[in-house]
Amino acid sequence: MRTNFRTAAKIIMTGALAAAAVGCTAKDPGQSAGESAKPAEKTTYNMFMNRAIPDFPPDGGKGKQEMLKGLEKAGITGADWNLSLASGQEYYTKLNLLASSGELPDYFNIDIPTMAKFAEEGLIMPLDDFIKKMPNASKTFRQTDLDAVTYNGKIYAIPTGFRPEPFNGPADAGFNIRKDWLTKVGLQEPKTVPEFYEVLKAFTAKDPDGNGKNDTYGLGGTKTSNFEGIFAAYGVVPSFWQERDGKLKQGSVLPETKEALKVLNGWYKEGLIDPEFVLSEVKQKDEKFINSKVGIIEANAFNIQPSMPYTAGLKKSVPAAEVGFLMPPAGPEGKSGMPEPAPAAGVMFAVSAKAKNLDLLAKVLDWTASDQPNGGFMTVAYGVEGEHYTYDKEKNRVTLKVNSFNDLASSGFSNPVQFVKVVDKRWITDEALQAMELANKYLVKNDFWKTVPAMLDYPDLKKLWEEYFVKIVTGEYTADKWDDFVKAYYKQGGQQVEDQVNAEWKKVKK
Repeated sequence: MRTNFRTAAKIIMTGALAAAAVGCTAKDPGQSAGESAKPAEKTTYNMFMNRAIPDFPPDGGKGKQEMLKGLEKAGITGADWNLSLASGQEYYTKLNLLASSGELPDYFNIDIPTMAKFAEEGLIMPLDDFIKKMPNASKTFRQTDLDAVTYNGKIYAIPTGFRPEPFNGPADAGFNIRKDWLTKVGLQEPKTVPEFYEVLKAFTAKDPDGNGKNDTYGLGGTKTSNFEGIFAAYGVVPSFWQERDGKLKQGSVLPETKEALKVLNGWYKEGLIDPEFVLSEVKQKDEKFINSKVGIIEANAFNIQPSMPYTAGLKKSVPAAEVGFLMPPAGPEGKSGMPEPAPAAGVMFAVSAKAKNLDLLAKVLDWTASDQPNGGFMTVAYGVEGEHYTYDKEKNRVTLKVNSFNDLASSGFSNPVQFVKVVDKRWITDEALQAMELANKYLVKNDFWKTVPAMLDYPDLKKLWEEYFVKIVTGEYTADKWDDFVKAYYKQGGQQVEDQVNAEWKKVKK
């Protein structure tokens, strides 16, 4: 078991970002009996975060001063930190360099492949006992996320936490729709696949933008779009593993997938889907929505928030525009939804195996996640009450008094110093909160998230699906070609993948 996981982790690493960061280890503040009268030595933790915040103050700014005052008020003293930031490729390049030089920071962001590698090399410490010393943070963690950051039977990363409100779940995906276009064409929000089709036709043919030109499409996407909200109407997600007759099958080989492909192929033939989706990046997809070229796109519930750049851009070009959040339509058997997010898909942290004074570090981290009277969550996330935000306790809502979270970060608050990331969306509008709640209500479950060695041995299976998907949807192949895809899938390694998945799944079920 250990050998297989180790091999898989190493191969996964080849697809991960290169890595790196900054830091030294903290000093042990332990004192001898003869030093008992001296003030306790301060422990300074070196921290490194994967954040792109160019305006974050190097000395921590007001945010750090408020955090230190809050920690002292909570009875937590003797801690300090130096925080460095980098982002994307640069972050992981620096992190790997620090690891190779033996100078990992005490506390830092990590992804699962890097976590597995560092754990194997003994560079990071197991956190099972450490997390038990963080009661406030621990109550926000989901077991599925803790399982995902478990390697060789031990937890090696602190996952993202979630507040208990229904809108604070991990999901935010669905469809964004031009509600003002619905009004223009005289239709209601579609609830079923046939109603969705009627909206697509009207958005394509009835000049919803009013420019007198035949230049709009109902549905837009990107070259990575699978239109999973449509597949889910037929009870499948192509990339997910789903149980059928006591055995797991990948969604792409289930017969319901062929039915969804027929629908998408029909919509494409009618000109209801933007034909450029096969070449478009996310930026181009969003621009077409903002520029009133498509009326529905797969996007997230955050876009209902008026302050989001995406929505603000649309309102700037079309002041009367109105963005709505639409859950995927129901299929013939009433099924609908979007794929559930992968476990541990959010922000994660690791602790260096060389870090000192772990009890104090656990207290500091837990304080940042605590919403108790002397807890630091609100300060860390939103700044100073009355200056940066107000809180309505009765409604359990936060109102920001700054223009953006970047303003908070430039003062030393918010994302860079959320040492335990706890999702909190109480600051967004009622409409956006409702959208978030919807996004977390209708989710299609994946019955198997793990990686088995055969998946790494046959990486081209994903490309095989992508090829057939695009060719069938765009009409180069007929939907009957899906049968050829299934044969090729099993011939080119799919059988081995399926066998290994089911073998591992049966172990878990026991």
